[in-house]
Amino acid sequence: MPPPRPPIKHSSIAAILFLFGILGLVCAGAYFSGELQRFWSDSTTQSQAPHPGLVPFGQRQDPLPGFEEADAPLGTPAPLQRTSTSYKFLAVKADGTPLAYSPCRPIHYVVNSDLAPTSWYSMVEDAVRQASLASGLHFIYDGPTSELPTTNRAGYQPTTYGDRWAPVLIAWTTPEQVPRLTGQTVGLGGSSSIGLSNGYKAYVTGSVSLDAPQFAGIMDSPQGKEVGTAVIMHELGHVLGLDHVDDPRQLMYDQASWVREYAAGDKTGLAQLGSGPCSKDF
Repeated sequence: MPPPRPPIKHSSIAAILFLFGILGLVCAGAYFSGELQRFWSDSTTQSQAPHPGLVPFGQRQDPLPGFEEADAPLGTPAPLQRTSTSYKFLAVKADGTPLAYSPCRPIHYVVNSDLAPTSWYSMVEDAVRQASLASGLHFIYDGPTSELPTTNRAGYQPTTYGDRWAPVLIAWTTPEQVPRLTGQTVGLGGSSSIGLSNGYKAYVTGSVSLDAPQFAGIMDSPQGKEVGTAVIMHELGHVLGLDHVDDPRQLMYDQASWVREYAAGDKTGLAQLGSGPCSKDF
């Protein structure tokens, strides 16, 4: 029999920020850890002065709508071999469906690997592939970035990324740069959303912050690459809209776990998150 594998510990820290504009713009960011056994959550709400949605480039606070939005979903979730109710969403809309990314446009992502382990590329590639397979959402790697993770990351950064929503940021960092990584927290993941006056809501960008010193320790352990990939998959689950569950058989479990890949509940939830509505209005 193979030797037992060390557990992954998961937990959560949440922070939500709502910003309202003339189109009913709502930005909400949730950050979740992947290595702390206890759970904390907090939320804040604040209003922002209304701003027009159609003004010249360089003066706008959000991109022109419809960028890369197709007429139909770009992919479909992989068929479920087995379904499970062991999943939970970070946010649910008024109609009972989960808040999710549009399946009709790709999710771009960039990586700041300045502090990453040498095998970071294959781990990120595998984690993204698994998240895409389970959700049907299409990911595009835009390459490296020098952007550093911040507590209140701007969803629209035209100077850095052009006239579009900023890509999802995956970055290895430190507790000094991201205080929520203090202690045993090895990862944080979450997304920001937009809400329109017609009731449509969707995630538009997100981020994954990984504790570089702790990740180095993971890589030095048995099955380190496998464990590291699972941590990234867990945080990508949060980015796509999954919350923690109390089922130790799922990768989204928030405490010690032997799980290294998405299980039935994770896949059931991700399949729903990849089956949301499309919209050219944002």
